[in-house]
Amino acid sequence: MSDSSSLRIGLIPFINTMPLDYYLPQTLPQAQFVRDVPSQLAPLLARGEIDAALLSSIELLRHPEYGYIPGMGICSENHVASVCLFAKGEPQDVKTAALDNRSLTSSILLRVLYAEYWRRQLQWISYAPPVENGLQIADAALAIGDAALEYGGEERRIDLGEVWKRFSGFPFVFAVWIVRPGLPPESIRAPFAEAKRLGMENRRRLAAVCAEKGVKDAAFYYNYLTQNVGYDLGPKEQQGMEFFFQKAKPFL
Repeated sequence: MSDSSSLRIGLIPFINTMPLDYYLPQTLPQAQFVRDVPSQLAPLLARGEIDAALLSSIELLRHPEYGYIPGMGICSENHVASVCLFAKGEPQDVKTAALDNRSLTSSILLRVLYAEYWRRQLQWISYAPPVENGLQIADAALAIGDAALEYGGEERRIDLGEVWKRFSGFPFVFAVWIVRPGLPPESIRAPFAEAKRLGMENRRRLAAVCAEKGVKDAAFYYNYLTQNVGYDLGPKEQQGMEFFFQKAKPFL
C-alpha cells in the first residue's frame, strides 16, 4: 500500500506526541486512527492490523523487518520530565522497582541504567498506573507520559533522560513512526512531515489544549513541549538510538 490516504495509523494518547500527531487527521483525512498505549499498539502492528504507529523505538530492535519514517520522532537531549523513576530513597538503594505496564522502551532503558550505570540487580514488578499503585508494591515506580509529567508526590524524581545523557553522552529516542514490512517509509513521509510542521508551529495552541484537560497551566505544558521534548531525529539521535540498542539486547 503506497496510498497514504487509506493508512491505518496507531497513535499514543500522551501529551508529548501532540506536535507529531495532532494535525494528522488534517493531513490524512481518509486515514483510520487507533489510539492506545505503546504496549497495546505494538501487537497490532506485528499482526498487520495497522500500517504505521508512533511506537516505542525498542520495537525496531525486536523487529528488524520494520522500517521507520526518518527525521522525526520523540526524543530528549537531556531532561525529559515525562519518563521518570519515583523512588522512596536513593536510586542506588532501590531493591524492587515497579514498571509501568504501558511502557516498552522506558522499561528496558531503566533495566539498562541499573545494570550499567548504578550497577545494581533489582526485582522487577509490573503495575498499572497511577504511580501510587507502583509505589505500594515496590521501592520505586517507573512512570511514563502524562502520569510522570503531572505526578506531584514527595518521592525522589529521577529523570531517565537526564541519567541516560550522563551515562552515554547521547540524546535518547523514545518513539518513532514505525512502519510495517512492505510499506516504504519514504512513500508516506510527506503527510507526516506536514503534520509535524503544523504541530511545531502551533505548540502554544497545543499547550492550551493540554491545559483544558490536564492538571497544569498552559505555560507548564508549553515549556514541556518546547524545552524538554525534541522532535527532530538527526545524526546524534540516530547514534544514541543505536547505542541504546547495543545495551538493550540482553534485556529483550
